[in-house]
Amino acid sequence: MDLSNVEKVLELIEWPEDIDTKKGRERFQYAIRSFRNLDFPQKKYVILEVAGGSGIGSIALAKSLMERNCEISNLVITDMREKILEKAREFSKRELGFEAKTYVIDAKDLHKLGIKADIVLMYGNSHATFSTLDMIKFLSSASLSLKDDGILLIQGTNMFLAYIINMGYKYVLSERATDDKVLISVHGGYDEIRGMFKRIFIDLISRAKADVEIKFWDFAEILGLCKIFFKEAILEKIESYKGIVICKYPKMIIKPEDID
Repeated sequence: MDLSNVEKVLELIEWPEDIDTKKGRERFQYAIRSFRNLDFPQKKYVILEVAGGSGIGSIALAKSLMERNCEISNLVITDMREKILEKAREFSKRELGFEAKTYVIDAKDLHKLGIKADIVLMYGNSHATFSTLDMIKFLSSASLSLKDDGILLIQGTNMFLAYIINMGYKYVLSERATDDKVLISVHGGYDEIRGMFKRIFIDLISRAKADVEIKFWDFAEILGLCKIFFKEAILEKIESYKGIVICKYPKMIIKPEDID
């Protein structure tokens, strides 16, 4: 994955990673409300977030648990972008009263941190950038990073239902149109082996351009793969296309290094 291109795409689509912006704050509050509906029986938690960016997901999860008088003994946020992790440390200290630990690491290598977490979290459609093989390796790594009674949470959108079935795949799509930005995305190809679509994002005003590979996951695919590595895997729907895949009791069958 070309991280520079991913960063450019996030900038072009104005992805709300900053809690200090209106959209970022709304996304943060939405995450808190979503986690309030889930059952967390313990009183003490180690939380480990993958592809966490500024930490909106894990900080919201920690905050919702602290509202229930739970203790967060450790909050770890990982991402491949060092700069955005600086925001995560800042946000966590301000919102939670303590600073999260952060690591620059690939989600497939999560187990190499040597952390045994109560909750591993993937939040905010991060799954869209994972090929099928990458997702399998991540699930393996996540299962090795959890305690025996640990939980994996994957929050996101049923992208296949939303963008392929209901909307219909668009070779050219208008993404955003304002006075200072006219953003479109264009089909740039499909990798049959990896199952990834290439989308090229172009701002017609500034001429800025970046591309990203996307997989249009549906929840059934994710649940099926999760059941290889976890004894239980269920879907908690949030709204029409959005939900949280909840996996419990890792089997820890195979290491990512042994998957080719």
